[in-house]
Amino acid sequence: MNNNHKKLLNLFEKIHSEKKNESGYSLGKSTILKVFKATDGYSHEDILARLTLIDSMYSTQMSRRYYGLEELAVALADVHNRKNLEEAFLDFLKDKDLKPFELRNSKKVRTNLFIEKYGIGKNGEDKGSAVSLISKYAYFETKFKFPIYDSIVREMYPRVWNYCGFPKSEMLEFKYNDMTSFVEMINLMISKLNSTYVNYDSLDRILWYVGKIYRGNLSLVLSRKEYDAFAEKYTKTEDGKKVFAFDIATVDLKSLPIKKDSLVYDFFVLAKELKLLDNKQ
Repeated sequence: MNNNHKKLLNLFEKIHSEKKNESGYSLGKSTILKVFKATDGYSHEDILARLTLIDSMYSTQMSRRYYGLEELAVALADVHNRKNLEEAFLDFLKDKDLKPFELRNSKKVRTNLFIEKYGIGKNGEDKGSAVSLISKYAYFETKFKFPIYDSIVREMYPRVWNYCGFPKSEMLEFKYNDMTSFVEMINLMISKLNSTYVNYDSLDRILWYVGKIYRGNLSLVLSRKEYDAFAEKYTKTEDGKKVFAFDIATVDLKSLPIKKDSLVYDFFVLAKELKLLDNKQ
């Protein structure tokens, strides 16, 4: 175990002991969970309401497809009518069996929830699958016991793998929009990290938070008060326009307008270390 691996495990432990978080991410998460508790999830209408909220708060862009959310809601209801969705998602993590997710009402002969295409474009052509949104639905359906398939998670996964010094030859190959291989990748990292504090929820939080900071998108990472302080400090005027010019690669961590003993500060530290490691390679 290298020093970076140890530092990361300390961060997971700190997440476990955290009492309160006021970021937009945490507020959105608690809001969605309340809606799940307030709806039974059996009907097409309840599932559609849940999907619409998740799509809005996570910006998965499904609402931009014509009929996309409606068709995905019908597909989830179809699966649920045969097997409880929470049970189906949790069983999938154990056996990787896609049979419970086969869709009976699809135009295709053989398809399943994860590979089916949902919605159409303005020209009437079929749009793509919805793995990311489905994984987020499963995440809340199982009370945070399902891994979220997300572009930020996919982007940060190999960076954290290298940061911990895990052998590159052991990292599984990523397959685009393949939920089975994605679960295997996440399970492998959890196994390599080897800590009781590491699970789907805590790993997702680190990858997502650090990924947002890495990209310079801080609105959901910080509270409103913290973001106002960042905006005041890092906004510059270029060509007569105000621009938020925050770059984790060049920022002085000691000058960040947040508490140095906070968890969010640790996320900034990790994001900077990952960025510097990238620049060395």
